[in-house]
Amino acid sequence: MKQTLLLLIFCIGFINLTEGQEMLTTNQTPQEQHDFHISKKKENNLAGWITLGSGTAMIIGGLGWNLSGGIVDGDSTNNNKGLWLSYLGGATIFASIPLFIAAGKHKRKAKIQLQQGVVGLYNNVNYSGLSISFSF
Repeated sequence: MKQTLLLLIFCIGFINLTEGQEMLTTNQTPQEQHDFHISKKKENNLAGWITLGSGTAMIIGGLGWNLSGGIVDGDSTNNNKGLWLSYLGGATIFASIPLFIAAGKHKRKAKIQLQQGVVGLYNNVNYSGLSISFSF
């Protein structure tokens, strides 16, 4: 009971100290918004490639660490020393996926901003389409 009460007091105190991020609403031109989204796309893309490359290097390093014990000197007693590095590399590779997804989202937003506006309810945007139908 005391632990639950302490946890509740801690959570309430922590929630009162946190503050949300303020959204600054400024009137930017579509070109400025395009430039912002392109810079965010480049940053996310670079971070994604760095995490993908470092994760791959960790997997290769971990596998090399495991293989160095048994192949070179014939000692096969402890070949699991580098597994943690391989697992960490796999997790790092999975962490790069959201960065690539965010880069794609910013690329789409930049393309919309370059077309002079955001697609919404009150914007008149015409979409072209092509349809082919076959009757048998």
